[in-house]
Amino acid sequence: MVAAVVGALVFAVCIWQVVVRGPFIAWDWQFHYYVDAHHPMGWAKIFLDVMASVTGERLFTIPMVGGTAWYVARKQGGPGSFWNIATRRPMMAVLAGLATIASIGYGTKFGLGRTGPHHNMDVLHAGGQAFPSGHAANTFFTGFFILCLLFSQAGLYPSRSRLRRMIPVVGVVVMIAGALMSWLDYHWLSDIPGGWLLGFIACMVALSVLRAGPRRPQSRAST
Repeated sequence: MVAAVVGALVFAVCIWQVVVRGPFIAWDWQFHYYVDAHHPMGWAKIFLDVMASVTGERLFTIPMVGGTAWYVARKQGGPGSFWNIATRRPMMAVLAGLATIASIGYGTKFGLGRTGPHHNMDVLHAGGQAFPSGHAANTFFTGFFILCLLFSQAGLYPSRSRLRRMIPVVGVVVMIAGALMSWLDYHWLSDIPGGWLLGFIACMVALSVLRAGPRRPQSRAST
């Protein structure tokens, strides 16, 4: 939980920077002007829109991480009723992470009310929901917590080596998904790291719930 607290403090600093119009948002307008001049059109935009949706929209990310948690819960605890599987540690961990994103994310969005770049203005308390990027938060949490469910010490196949190898792969996906949200002009550039921080906080909260259960011994082959 220490990492979650540190992440929350950094996230609070980012919120403060958005409110006082600090250096954190200094590149927002410059990047907005750049992407406006290089905006994809036609089939390219359709393809990139689909990629952005699949990697960050809750319609896709919740089934990904929830389905993985269900599979892990069933494999670790054996068959059971729907309620029995749904209340096992992996499922509760995912719910804790999703609740963190929803509570902090929407609280911040509605509290700031920041308009998005597609409005061609950056105004607070104007009914917007730009900061933080929910898509970026969803992508971060989904990708990295799936790794935790599979390869962490409390995961289905505990393996530090696999975890280390897969972290850069997921990191690239997270960065591409975040870049798309800003390039397609759905979010200001500063909204993306804000979303990543929110996803990190959610991941740490969920991981603390996952680790609260009995630990599984790690095999020699997995180290």
